[in-house]
Amino acid sequence: MTTDQLFIIISVIVFLIVGHFFKKRRTTSIKEFTIHEGKLNWFPIAAGISMTFAGGAAILNMTSLGFTFKWYTLVDPIALVLGMLIVISLFNKYRDDKGVTISNLLSGNYKNLNILIGVITSFVFILIVSAQFVALSKLVSPYFQNIDPLIITLVLSTAIFSYVFLGGFTSVTKTDILQLIFIGLFLILPVLIFILTTDFSAAKVSESEHQFLSMPINYIILFSIPILFIPLSQDINIRVKSAKNMRNGKLGLSIGAAIYFSIVLVATYIGIYLAENGVVLDDPETAYTIFFQTKFTNVGFLGIIAALAAIVSSLDSYTLNGITSVSNDILTEIPFLKRTQHTTIINIAGIIVYIISLGIALFFNEILVLVLTALLVYISVLFPIAFAKKLKMKSNLIFLSSLLIILFIIFVEILKVEIEPKAVIYPTVGLSIMSIFYIYHRVNK
Repeated sequence: MTTDQLFIIISVIVFLIVGHFFKKRRTTSIKEFTIHEGKLNWFPIAAGISMTFAGGAAILNMTSLGFTFKWYTLVDPIALVLGMLIVISLFNKYRDDKGVTISNLLSGNYKNLNILIGVITSFVFILIVSAQFVALSKLVSPYFQNIDPLIITLVLSTAIFSYVFLGGFTSVTKTDILQLIFIGLFLILPVLIFILTTDFSAAKVSESEHQFLSMPINYIILFSIPILFIPLSQDINIRVKSAKNMRNGKLGLSIGAAIYFSIVLVATYIGIYLAENGVVLDDPETAYTIFFQTKFTNVGFLGIIAALAAIVSSLDSYTLNGITSVSNDILTEIPFLKRTQHTTIINIAGIIVYIISLGIALFFNEILVLVLTALLVYISVLFPIAFAKKLKMKSNLIFLSSLLIILFIIFVEILKVEIEPKAVIYPTVGLSIMSIFYIYHRVNK
């Protein structure tokens, strides 16, 4: 066994130990599984926010996108910061709501709308979990070339899934802190040392050898999605409600956004450095791994551990979100499960999320496609719903409008209708449908 393999295995074991050791021993309700109401100070909130969003996209994808598009990647963290400012301005709105999920926050007491939003959010969370399964495989497989990537994905995903399944929010919170430490020590610190100790006076490759591209407007719009996604995020919802008070909550959100920005900055720099120094890559998504293998020859595993921590951080958070949404918004509304204990419902939800996520990961092997698809669906349906709630539109009309929005998206995707940019057109169509129903209601009233 090589040193790299040994340290990767040790890291996974450490995550498992922390996740299982700090798990909540007795969970009697879905709310207890998901939220620690009024108990967290600013640091675990900051760690949780930064680590949830700094997954495979922020590490592997931002490095590869930096290799291709240079600093255009910063559109994403800038959008996230703006989204966080919206959250901070609406802080009390989240605190005053007593629901567990975003579905509860947006649907009020209307059951049909609650189920519909629950289906949408569950689908999105499952897609993001699938993306992290793929990221795990792509990151670790090069170090275990004699083992089938499918087996690697199965073993790692099952290991991480287990402590979320058994420990809930308690385990996720504790591992977030550990993952933040790993990323600080094994990603940010090594890259800073590299920058400070490298002689950059040597000539870089000429412009003709590597030509950075301008990021397509559609990508720019897609990477701006966090402006809308963050205020509607389940992770924001549970962490605001888990904060001890307003000061700890707002401070944690602000520092978490700053940490995320720093991680994306470092990841992007890695890709840019490789491009400017003549490295040729068949697959830009390998840029991160290539950098640590070539620039930290003896300790390249450090970067891999950092990326592993980032991927696991998103995986466990969105696994928690998926289990919560499926159990709270869907399963509890099924008549024959009404009297079932919440612990049993959580177990059923966990099995559903795991099986579907793993299946999607095996069929769709592209991290970026899965993540962007998830975010696009999320904002295309939930943003118009939030807009309608702001107008105090009746819940049954919001429900009917949402169904039309979903049918429109399905129709476009199945028929492969070319409409771009979808990140603008889908939400715009959604807002238009909501507005038509609202005007119709007002006129008839």
